[in-house]
Amino acid sequence: MITPVALSSTPRSIDMSHPARRVFRATRRSSLGYLVFASLMGCGGELDLRGPAYVDPAAVGTYPADPETVQGWIDSADRRSIRAHAWDIWAAITAPTDDPALPVWQTWYSGHELFEMEAEVGRRQFPDFERPHQFTHSEQRRGVMADPAERAAAFNRYSASLAANIRATGLNSADTLNAVNARFDATNAPVAGRAVSTSRGRIDASQIVLKPVFQLISGAEPTGIPYWAGNSAGTTTDTLNPEPHTWKQCVAIDPTGAAAPGSRVQVTCNGALARIPVVPVEYFYHFTLSATQAEAFSTFAIGSSDDIGRGNFTDSSAVRALIQEGNIALLVAMHVATKEIENWTWQTFWWARDPEDPTYGADRPSTVSGPWAHYNMNTAYYMVEPPGDRAGAAVVSFNPYLETNLRGTYTTESGRVVSWTGVSSNCMTCHRVAAWKPNPSGSSQPNHLTPRYRDNGFIDPADANIFGSFTKLDFLWSLTRAQ
Repeated sequence: MITPVALSSTPRSIDMSHPARRVFRATRRSSLGYLVFASLMGCGGELDLRGPAYVDPAAVGTYPADPETVQGWIDSADRRSIRAHAWDIWAAITAPTDDPALPVWQTWYSGHELFEMEAEVGRRQFPDFERPHQFTHSEQRRGVMADPAERAAAFNRYSASLAANIRATGLNSADTLNAVNARFDATNAPVAGRAVSTSRGRIDASQIVLKPVFQLISGAEPTGIPYWAGNSAGTTTDTLNPEPHTWKQCVAIDPTGAAAPGSRVQVTCNGALARIPVVPVEYFYHFTLSATQAEAFSTFAIGSSDDIGRGNFTDSSAVRALIQEGNIALLVAMHVATKEIENWTWQTFWWARDPEDPTYGADRPSTVSGPWAHYNMNTAYYMVEPPGDRAGAAVVSFNPYLETNLRGTYTTESGRVVSWTGVSSNCMTCHRVAAWKPNPSGSSQPNHLTPRYRDNGFIDPADANIFGSFTKLDFLWSLTRAQ
């Protein structure tokens, strides 16, 4: 059981840190070849957790950076330095481990481990696409995986220090978040101080959270997939919501090797039969599904709208149709956020046909190599330009695989209704709005409420119109998964 931290009566931002960092102790490799959250209990020794240990990212170039340095780049809108730093982060987290096929980030903790597993059961064996036989025992004896979310694909990945503090302080518990919110209400806490923190201090450069997205293709025949080439009438049939199934340009992948890279093959892509160019599967970070992995693919991943399925649709039937033994999972996108500054740094990566794109890829350093050199990147280290100017022009930075299906409205303090779509979004703005308050007792809705989403523009953490009765979640929407 997680013991909620004591709640201060002082109306300020609560630092939800905890000395028990040993729970997810950051290490390169353990001599036993595995890492556990805490001591293993029960199961008569049958819970075998051998597998790759957690690996911390090594320092690369400017990463990790001190907050003053990063803030200096922001204050001067030094996009060149910001992008160089984002590439250094990418190089650090995609570096190979002792297993060359296993990048650093794939050894990190999943949302399933953090929000749904009991701590005493121990570390989940990598990869998430595999359902270890040990967990059959866990389900029967401990009921750990009654909700089989994330057995197959990572919705989020957390570095050890971030996962440790979230778990040890109870930020993965709805009871804790409700108690914090109640304390703020009882003390009439200023809106600016209605917040929790994932770190002991105001920053912790070791805290990183990721959101990867996979494309699923056949492992037995050529498959056509679309790729992002910008948002225009020439590249998509829907410029408001240019989801992957609207993209007009495609490449083919032939895992059989019959069609040589650089040649063309006739396949169907987004409903159209055409001869399209073949690219090597090695241009993507990828792996092939085993029978066990296919059987264990999670209901969460199928329904999350983050995984792209047959016909490049994200509906459950399209994804489920491709979850077959021998099929291939391609990494097509990833959000990456680091807590090197209080507002976190935000960089987003997506697979690109032209990795030397003059805006999003040409500045990639040689430290990024292998399949990782085929991803372009954009950043959102500030919400508006000039940075910090409430009236500044909105900075737009979105991931074509993650935000292009989004749309909605919100109402400003003056009563004006604003319509938005994902292609106008900014990562920092979006995550600044992450907040929580309990739903009224007896409601048929989920156990919590969140503010209305804002796509871009300056967000003041003291804005009562947005956060008046909420607890801000340190930019992490994933904390709303608290059980």
